[in-house]
Amino acid sequence: MMIKTLVAALIAAGTLSAQAATVSLSGNASAAVGQTFTLDVSLLQPFDGERAGDELLAFGLALSFDSSLLKLLGVSLADGWSDDSAFTGLVLSGSAFPGVVDAGQTSLALATLSFEVLGSGNTSVGVISDSASDFNQGLLYAMAPTLDVQASHALALAVPEPGSYAMMLAGLGLLSLAVRRRG
Repeated sequence: MMIKTLVAALIAAGTLSAQAATVSLSGNASAAVGQTFTLDVSLLQPFDGERAGDELLAFGLALSFDSSLLKLLGVSLADGWSDDSAFTGLVLSGSAFPGVVDAGQTSLALATLSFEVLGSGNTSVGVISDSASDFNQGLLYAMAPTLDVQASHALALAVPEPGSYAMMLAGLGLLSLAVRRRG
């Protein structure tokens, strides 16, 4: 009886360590105050280490960023995903029923995040899941345990160049001149 338990534990540990899917955040590495930018959230090697014929049914990821430097404008889920954020309480949450089937793909788009830059400095945007503390988090496969993932994307946020301010002031001056001529 003890040997069966030990063998089952080793098989389960091997299954967990074989999972190789990772989340990737990609996009601009820099932006200026007042600008907007997007980050694409993708799953790399979504079925590496999974059983043949497995399906990815859902994902739930917590989002972290410095709200004094960035403002989240929106989350747009990739085609094929239904927005589950209202049910899970997570900004980045989706499901696909029937699930996404292993077709040999090396990446799978999950969502696009849109941000506005509020301040300057170095910061990062991160996604993480912790299924032990919240069962809505992680990558939910049909035939495997929930997989926790994390990723971050570093950003350098700058103040606009002085030339940008000069162009803006020149434009406002021309607008005010046009308004005066009409009136």
